[in-house]
Amino acid sequence: MPIVRSHKLQVARYKLHTIIVCVGLFVLLAGCSGRSKASLQRIALLAPFEGRNSEIGYDAYYAVRLAIHEHGNERIELLAIDDGGSTASAADRAKALASDPLVKVVIVLGNNATQGAAQVAFGELPVIIVGQWQAKPAGKHVYMLASAQLEGVMTPFDHIMSVTEAADIPTTVVGGNVFALTQFPLLSKSTANITIASNASLPDADFRQRYLSSGEYVPEPGLLATLSYDAAAMALDAIQSSDPNQSIANSSYNGLNGTIHFIDGYWADAPIHYYRYNNVGHLTPVDGSVK
Repeated sequence: MPIVRSHKLQVARYKLHTIIVCVGLFVLLAGCSGRSKASLQRIALLAPFEGRNSEIGYDAYYAVRLAIHEHGNERIELLAIDDGGSTASAADRAKALASDPLVKVVIVLGNNATQGAAQVAFGELPVIIVGQWQAKPAGKHVYMLASAQLEGVMTPFDHIMSVTEAADIPTTVVGGNVFALTQFPLLSKSTANITIASNASLPDADFRQRYLSSGEYVPEPGLLATLSYDAAAMALDAIQSSDPNQSIANSSYNGLNGTIHFIDGYWADAPIHYYRYNNVGHLTPVDGSVK
């Protein structure tokens, strides 16, 4: 269901963006917190919160925030950081996150923060990459919440960095995350030639209700929301252990998207779902297309 473009929603998202970019970076760089550092732990979220791709960050933000709230541990804090709009800036912010001793696990989305330079900049911090961004694990600390086979079923084309670039593609394609953003059917002249391949399940009625009820003016959850929630739940489990990296590597988590465990940094045995847009611009599963 498309995001409602009301004035109140735009104002609310602007305010949230200000909190994420300004307060988040202040906490990250200054190392300040109103709570005792001895008891505080952080899950960091590095994603785009500005520009055309900002929907990616917000889709993940509300899902991760929901998972932390439902977990009920008030000593765990979400630190959401904008990727800065480039791979170089994402790598700089990844390096800063690696220097924060309170950050225990990082969840990453978007083309900039998932590339090799940013992955390496995280040092030994466990990194969960939500979705397929034409990136590969750059170390044993990186866990792709995507199957190794997913990129192979997509149409080969030059790196698509934004939803506007995706909307300009005239040919029939099987695309990934940016083709699934709610903006895409509004920007594209036609969605008839677009199929989306993803390891993510669409939000069901229960998750949608919990997601929308988690705050004021929360937009409809997108395709990345359920994967982001599962990533956060795995991160929360990992934080409880003495070795979060080993916890994620050895986990077999039963989440919204099925059983998740990793082999060689990828989600092993992950289902591949295919989606198309219906006549009102909503994603719908393509019958019989789950592999």
